[in-house]
Amino acid sequence: MRRAGKLLLAALAASGLIGMLASVPARADHVQVSIFQDDEHLIYTPPSAANETLAALKSLGVQVVRVTVEWADVAPDPHSRTRPAFNAIDPASYPAGVWTRYDDLVLLAAHYGIAVQFTITAPGPLWAMQPNSPTVRAADHYAPDPREFGEFVYAVGRRYSGTYFGLPRVGIWSIWNEPNQGGWLAPQWSKSNQGQVATSANLYRRLLQAGYLALAYSGHVVGKDTILIGELAPEGSSSRGFYEPMKPMVFLRALYCIDSSYRRLHGSSATALGCPQSGSAHSFVAANPALFDATGFAHHPYDFFLAPGISSPDPAFVPLANLSRLEHGLNRAFETYGDRRRIPIYLTEYGYQTNPPDPFQAVTPAEQAIYLNHADYMAWRDPRVRSVAQFLLLDSGPDTRYPPSSFSYWDLFQTGLLFAGGAPKPAYFAYRMPIWIPHPHARRGRRTLVWGQLRPAPHSSSEQLYLQWAPPHRGFKTIATVSTSNPSGYFTARVKLPGTGRVRVAWPSSSGAVLVSRSAPVRVK
Repeated sequence: MRRAGKLLLAALAASGLIGMLASVPARADHVQVSIFQDDEHLIYTPPSAANETLAALKSLGVQVVRVTVEWADVAPDPHSRTRPAFNAIDPASYPAGVWTRYDDLVLLAAHYGIAVQFTITAPGPLWAMQPNSPTVRAADHYAPDPREFGEFVYAVGRRYSGTYFGLPRVGIWSIWNEPNQGGWLAPQWSKSNQGQVATSANLYRRLLQAGYLALAYSGHVVGKDTILIGELAPEGSSSRGFYEPMKPMVFLRALYCIDSSYRRLHGSSATALGCPQSGSAHSFVAANPALFDATGFAHHPYDFFLAPGISSPDPAFVPLANLSRLEHGLNRAFETYGDRRRIPIYLTEYGYQTNPPDPFQAVTPAEQAIYLNHADYMAWRDPRVRSVAQFLLLDSGPDTRYPPSSFSYWDLFQTGLLFAGGAPKPAYFAYRMPIWIPHPHARRGRRTLVWGQLRPAPHSSSEQLYLQWAPPHRGFKTIATVSTSNPSGYFTARVKLPGTGRVRVAWPSSSGAVLVSRSAPVRVK
């Protein structure tokens, strides 16, 4: 195993994926890494099935798989309130077999030249939580002990440092998932003399500090690895209760100890949030390196019911159309502490649920395909964005504890590119080769911009593709030959369209098959 692991690690390093997220340039046509997550079919499945999933993802052009490492899945006696006697920083001190699913995944991913992102998160063992949770459902993520969390992060970082019994190195990390959601971190709000206090931001700041330092001590540092913070959900509630999700912009300001005008908190307001009452801006930066030195800020810019270009009327929400709110907020927060850095944005989770199969959703499979392509184009236009993401390859199955007519039966994620049975949705092909025409209503004789990406194309060379057009009810013909312009396989072309019809991309892949994108409608007058 030691020799095989080293060979696989060498292959992964040769592919250029280790550290690639940290090194991409900030240009309008910059490289954006394609991240994919489907834990059910990558770690909670036999290795043979995980291998099939990775092969499918490789064929789609996926470069990174994001995996949640849930603390309670690895920790000993996670349902006990009494801490067991074990060495939490030593991976060998954990129960036999608990690392196997992650070991298998990193070895298989290395074989396919796919990098791994670990998001270390709740649920956690009860013995590492405060014991007075007011609800049972919050008990495994209620006020986690930062020291215990840091020791766990150290163990994970050490095991996947590239020096532990031949296991490949994991070079992309993020700390906690959606800390502004009550289902991942509680309490969100708590009462004090100042009214309702954004407690989850204070908790997360402490978890960040512990996790960030633990990664560093186990050999994972910014510059050598990609270390992400944030992982925020895009929405929240106007109510301020124990389990009520916090709006991301509210959470962000509390995290950085600033008020709604981006001024530093002082006095009792600062104390309530675990922020310093006094001291220089420099001292806060020095005490919180994760907040200022991380590779990037991760975000989940979902808007499940609306097209990606539609803005949210709530100024504290951050769906994809309003990503500038997050960027502006981060700029202002950093400037408050005398830091002019423009921290990159990493989109690490995204997708659209479809009807069918879920009758309670508004987006059809055809719309899902269009929306994903539009989202990719929007992300490409933003020079701050360094990665795009898709959540789920296959739809989650229904919850059979409930009747099929109920909302609870479908209250899982149906964001897959494939239906649960394996049949592809239109989004499968749209994801593989995105195409977007920003202005599909054109004047005859004028040039129209066509944008797209050959996601599965080799990244070492420019690839040739064919732009094809078809009038209504007739076949396609090639109207232009185009080449990809950078290692992510992006291309842009300005072409004169012969008339109203549909446009698609055809690419003769190295396998000999000609792959085609979805066809995008155009109207020419």
